Amino acid sequence: MEKYANLFDIKKRIRFQTQVVSISKDDLKNEQIPWIVQTEIVTDGKKETYEFDFVVIATGLFSQPNIPTFKGQHRFSGIITNPQEIKSIEQLENKDVLVIGCGKCATDMTVLASKYARSCHMLFRRAHWMLPRQIVSGFLPVRILFIRALSTIYPPIPNAPCGFLLRFLHEKFPSLFMKISEGIGNDIMSIHGPEFSEDKIFIPQHPLRNVENVAMISSDFVQLKRQHRFTSKLATIDEILDGKTVRLNTGEELQADIIIAATGFSQQFPFFSEKDLQSMGLREADGSIQLNLYRRVVPVGIPNIAFVGHVASTAYWTIAEITSHWISDYFLKRLKLPKTKDEMYREIQENGEFIVKIFNRNVENYRYYWINLIEIYLNDIGVDLHRTTNWISEYFGIYRPERIKGLHEERKIIFLTGKKPTHFYLSFKLTIFIVFFLFFIYLFFF
Repeated sequence: MEKYANLFDIKKRIRFQTQVVSISKDDLKNEQIPWIVQTEIVTDGKKETYEFDFVVIATGLFSQPNIPTFKGQHRFSGIITNPQEIKSIEQLENKDVLVIGCGKCATDMTVLASKYARSCHMLFRRAHWMLPRQIVSGFLPVRILFIRALSTIYPPIPNAPCGFLLRFLHEKFPSLFMKISEGIGNDIMSIHGPEFSEDKIFIPQHPLRNVENVAMISSDFVQLKRQHRFTSKLATIDEILDGKTVRLNTGEELQADIIIAATGFSQQFPFFSEKDLQSMGLREADGSIQLNLYRRVVPVGIPNIAFVGHVASTAYWTIAEITSHWISDYFLKRLKLPKTKDEMYREIQENGEFIVKIFNRNVENYRYYWINLIEIYLNDIGVDLHRTTNWISEYFGIYRPERIKGLHEERKIIFLTGKKPTHFYLSFKLTIFIVFFLFFIYLFFF
């Protein structure tokens, strides 16, 4: 991270050990008025005030751990914490550890506790899909899922720049794509082995197509499960009875010195006033935070502010990188936006309804949808969606961050010339044409 900061000479623009206390302005809709940002230095409490023309909220999805409270919690003599606070194995040694959750953080904490703690219990309400490092009977790396061809097995999200044929196939032959995703799910379970799921605890309750959560696990986790180095239970904490005793909703009692709540993160924007949260469409009627943002980036009708890194997807970092380019063009007024606010609100609603229909979760969680989001932003910016030189590598090569490393220069060309930068691309249609052309040449001359 420090090398990255030095490369772009941005350390001088960073205020370390500084907390943002408030972000506001008198009229959110007036783009001529600057944003007032108040900060406080953590070490000495010194307060400072700045004025900015533009503000980007990049607090992301993983800044505020969600730690539940438990009945009888005041009786507990141990520690209730989150995975971010586990800094060394010494914190776990000779401890009875209870890990709550079934996602990536939970499995990582379980692996550590199983190796170094006196005992480890893993507690969760329902199992999630756990991706192994290798799939397709163990022959291919799981990153093979990050190819454009495989992304077509899921119906495209609204407003994605997809062809008519793909949408037609999903509409007319949905069972075909369901069978493909079921096959991937069966392959995942078979790789883990029957002994991994023999107790029925780690069998996901949702099809892979409607996955509630998905995480990549280490081979250590599977091995430790087979060796019974930890116990896993489908349950919740009913009450903490004394300094070490935890009673589950099943009636079972466990001993714990430390409870690690790997229970996700919550969306909070404490630097905005309640009035401004509502004006930007971030506060729901029930009091919860919901990012009702156009393109998942900007609040409708509120200029000069944007949100980046608040979309949960398997290509989180790549999407955030491309979104930053989108935001730059947005602030520079180079994007072609909908003509009316109603069109923006309509898109937000369509996306929300789509995600709820597929995953029954909030509108920021796009799970395995990554190429659709990437191509929406690339299309808005005006660059070519094909990021390699031929259709084989484009659709069957792993979509690595290197594909977008030239975005800055491409955007610069668009600004200076008004034209989309082009590069040679051997399309599937061109390949077929060349094959037929060579075939007729062969027939004619030979």
